[in-house]
Amino acid sequence: MTSWRDKSAKVQVKESELPSSIPAQTGLTFNIWYNKWSQGFAGNTRFVSPFALQPQLHSGKTRGDNDGQLFFCLFFAKGMCCLGPKCEYLHHIPDEEDIGKLALRTEVLDCFGREKFADYREDMGGIGSFRKKNKTLYVGGIDGALNSKHLKPAQIESRIRFVFSRLGDIDRIRYVESKNCGFVKFKYQANAEFAKEAMSNQTLLLPSDKEWDDRREGTGLLVKWANEDPDPAAQKRLQEELKLESLNMMVHLINNNTNSAGTEVNNKNNERLDRTFPEASVDNVKKRLLPLDNGMESDDFIEKLTKVKKNISRENISSKPSVGKLGGPLLDYLSSDED
Repeated sequence: MTSWRDKSAKVQVKESELPSSIPAQTGLTFNIWYNKWSQGFAGNTRFVSPFALQPQLHSGKTRGDNDGQLFFCLFFAKGMCCLGPKCEYLHHIPDEEDIGKLALRTEVLDCFGREKFADYREDMGGIGSFRKKNKTLYVGGIDGALNSKHLKPAQIESRIRFVFSRLGDIDRIRYVESKNCGFVKFKYQANAEFAKEAMSNQTLLLPSDKEWDDRREGTGLLVKWANEDPDPAAQKRLQEELKLESLNMMVHLINNNTNSAGTEVNNKNNERLDRTFPEASVDNVKKRLLPLDNGMESDDFIEKLTKVKKNISRENISSKPSVGKLGGPLLDYLSSDED
């Protein structure tokens, strides 16, 4: 299978085919927060998008790859970028390398470079919150996305898995038959951000379905951020997952701390890390943190690794090495206030 790195991005639509970004006027005042008209008859605002992302076909290198761009093209995710290889943003599915770079850059911007807010919208739509990580999407409007096609619960879950798994590694999927909705949890938040935009107002019909030609008559998927699971066991599992993710990023930062002059500082820091804390490898971190059922406490482990990281950062400041494009000590990436 050809990698997106080996080809140029495709032009998804012609510029003349692009619709207006503002919906047809159905009220007196346009609400930029909800992207809809108010003080009037809203009508049926749900629809099936005429555009859809085909990851294997559309992905490829863009001008953004050559310029070192970190953020992804929102129009590409929606299947409607008219620039193709000339686009200044990325045209592929976020992978682990992209996610690592985004984490180093900021926690207050999503994968498209849009500013997050302190709180979620009341309807759990929108860009999301920078106060907590959310990797889980709520998927509703399933009946409309199937044009009322009758399928068994297992078949519906299989379709949800098929369309969402193309957009990133999935942790788990659950279809709730009694409420006719689903929940998709991705391995990384960036993939959830990407999939939320890519799958909103999309159909669940396949070209092999006899209803395929009439898919535009449906109402499309309703994809929002999922509310936090109140179950104490789920809360504990989430906290441990976040700790593990943060530790992996710490190890990545320490092991990849280089300056523009060469690798001497990096090798010296890695040797010091090995002497001070030999188990600070990603594999050993996982071995220490994953057996959560045994009640293992990881706080002491985190504190020790953080101290090592701080010591390396202080020495970097005294020797004044360059740290890529971060422009500061390694510890800066943990704070999003200045971003």
